[in-house]
Amino acid sequence: MNGLSLTIAPDGTGRCLWSEAVPLHELGRLEVQRACTVEYDNQAQAWRVFDAAGDCLYCSPSRETCLAWERKHLTWVLENQ
Repeated sequence: MNGLSLTIAPDGTGRCLWSEAVPLHELGRLEVQRACTVEYDNQAQAWRVFDAAGDCLYCSPSRETCLAWERKHLTWVLENQ
């Protein structure tokens, strides 16, 4: 990740992807929610990225590839809402 994209709504709510490179706790009380889950599928012998509803969004034999895809996808979603 090259930088943090933080969106602040009119009600003061901020949204971004978590990064320990930025001390987000200094902004105040945090509420953290997972947007996706990366899990290994034993039957398919591949890693899968699932959204919060449990739908598979992406699949790869490489966990690192899934994590990179997840970050890119979620950055796009946040920037295009």
